[in-house]
Amino acid sequence: MKRQLLVLSILLTAIATANASDFTLSQFLNVQYAQRPTFNPTATELAYISNVSGEPQVWRVVGRMGKLIQTTFEPDGMDGVWWSPASSNQMVVSASRGGSERSKLYMLDPNVSPLMPLTPTEDDAIYRFGCWSQDGTKLSYVSNARNGVDFDVYEHSITESEPRMVFSGGGSLSAECYSQDNRFLVITRDHSNVNSDILLYDRTTGETRVLTEHVGDELFSNPHFDDTSTKLFALSNRGREYSGVCSINIFGGELTWIETPEMDIDLLAVSSDGLNYAYSANDRGLSRFNFVDIRHDRRVGSFRLPDGIIRGMTFSNDGKRLAMTFGAADRPFDVWIYDAVNDLLSPVSSSATGGIPTDLFVKPELIEYDSFDKLKVPAFWYTPKDAKGKLPVVIAIHGGPESQARPDLSGWFQYLLHNGYAILEPNVRGSSGFGKSYMSLDNVHKRMDSVKDIEYAAKWLAKQKNVDKSKIVLYGGSYGGFMVLSGLTTYPDLFAAGIDVVGISNFVSFLENTGKYRRALREAEYGSLETDREFLESVSPLNQVDKIRAPLFVIQGANDPRVPQSESDQMVEAIRTRGGIAEYLVFEDEGHGLSKIENRIEAYDKVVEFLNTHVRK
Repeated sequence: MKRQLLVLSILLTAIATANASDFTLSQFLNVQYAQRPTFNPTATELAYISNVSGEPQVWRVVGRMGKLIQTTFEPDGMDGVWWSPASSNQMVVSASRGGSERSKLYMLDPNVSPLMPLTPTEDDAIYRFGCWSQDGTKLSYVSNARNGVDFDVYEHSITESEPRMVFSGGGSLSAECYSQDNRFLVITRDHSNVNSDILLYDRTTGETRVLTEHVGDELFSNPHFDDTSTKLFALSNRGREYSGVCSINIFGGELTWIETPEMDIDLLAVSSDGLNYAYSANDRGLSRFNFVDIRHDRRVGSFRLPDGIIRGMTFSNDGKRLAMTFGAADRPFDVWIYDAVNDLLSPVSSSATGGIPTDLFVKPELIEYDSFDKLKVPAFWYTPKDAKGKLPVVIAIHGGPESQARPDLSGWFQYLLHNGYAILEPNVRGSSGFGKSYMSLDNVHKRMDSVKDIEYAAKWLAKQKNVDKSKIVLYGGSYGGFMVLSGLTTYPDLFAAGIDVVGISNFVSFLENTGKYRRALREAEYGSLETDREFLESVSPLNQVDKIRAPLFVIQGANDPRVPQSESDQMVEAIRTRGGIAEYLVFEDEGHGLSKIENRIEAYDKVVEFLNTHVRK
């Protein structure tokens, strides 16, 4: 008995004193998430997407913290779920295969499970769900099936076998919401990442008109009808530095401001009766939650949530409950519900962390550094716990480029941190979340100014006493991959290695080969093949590949419709031809990044070997 107690004591001591070296890469990459919640009509059940079973599937929870039910079992997982507002036996789900992003839509009775195709499943078109009508008799979506480029708006009555096209105005369209009387369908059109419009389709007359005519770059998004169906709540930055909440009269077009904080509001949800709304303000990367009861003039502030990030919000039919996705640098994304009647905010799901104690996760410090023109560049600075000596550093660069580095839980980042790497995650000029002026600072011919921000990030690191300036690594995906390649070619002496995930190597070949439906939006940001070809060639890393001295690791999905495999192929070949080091992994069942856990484990295990060989040597 004494021997058994001794063994047990040793085991408990070992567990209590466990450190990061006791945890595997697989555990860190198996951090789970739950997201994209949707209520059933009576708010007695909630569905959401979770990867708890490996691939993202639809799960349902019955009651508050009630029974969990897996509802889909597709090999490549699911992209989204939208419950009918009128029937608990009807929901729309979307799925794509092999990372191709060619999403298809299906009807699903959650109590039966088989998927019933709502759209063609064998074509190469993309189908994106829009919205249900409030009575649940019809739904809308967009598709580029007509010509592979332009997205058209379709409406499908649940009593009919075929949809009908209701608007084919061209461009990048989304179907957003129906009015309560079903007369109007709201559509948004993106001209670029900084320019959009709201359109109104009148189902009575069959006419569609632009509600937000404007000149120059203005954003209009997240439209929702009020209780009278005569006005829309929406987000806009018309005449402002930051996006706020406004009200737009659908007949006269008059715009009235409702919420105008000195920071971007990036999420808006409105109850179906138009009497409650909630929004999330972007405070230098952190989300500030606000709930407003219009009828009783009551406001609930951000103190209800710890520091973190909100991704998506949706109301129950009765407007009394609000579901959202919330996570932080030290907690996985989970579904939370705010109960407005009882003023309670609590999580519904509980995503696991791969068996890793959450107190091992590192939260970043928000810092700023001066760039070449004295611009203050915000960045998140992660340092390993109990770090000693000079640290190697990974500069992680987000994609977009109009995206934003935010302090969410990345298993890959946390693995690096717990193995002695520091991480600097800058929001270089051109990033969203800091107002329209900041976001425009890298447009077209200003492209290389954002690359200079990476140079000055390295210079800031070189001044830190705990940093080994000879061991600074660049890491990024998509546009962030371009930044990696551009950093290695422009400043070859600053960086010890680069990790490029589905990155752009040549803007000309990228624009020629990216998905046709994306080209116009990308040219609005990077420059036109017709008018800016010479400039695009001049800033393309492929054309300066002879300057690269650091070893490079490249990861690519063969089915990537955004940055095709040819971008990585040509870069790797050019480096190897010149005798440089370029390790290369291509995954045949992936697209724009890595989604399958087994592929992520394989890829990042090899990246660790690469770093150990070329940086940690």
